[in-house]
Amino acid sequence: MVIQKYTISWSDRAKLDVKHIYLHLLNKNSKSSSQKIRDEIINAPKTIVFPEQFQFDEYLVECRRIIVRNYKILYLVQNITVHIVSIFNSHSHPSKMKA
Repeated sequence: MVIQKYTISWSDRAKLDVKHIYLHLLNKNSKSSSQKIRDEIINAPKTIVFPEQFQFDEYLVECRRIIVRNYKILYLVQNITVHIVSIFNSHSHPSKMKA
């Protein structure tokens, strides 16, 4: 069995989401705890082995999602590239989701 390696591409929106999440976490947690959660979010897409590995999101149905703690990492796969679209706190109302 050949395992496909995917290239990870982060949209500007997703990069900004990670930055805002990290800054928000810093207000409530220690720096090391905030960095740990940020790193979990950043590293999660690297676990994708095949495009259908994670389920479609129920609100942005064109995107698949990886759940890390209470965050949804929304992504699309094209050929061998995983495009990270957005990161969303699942404790927020879905109307605040941006893709």
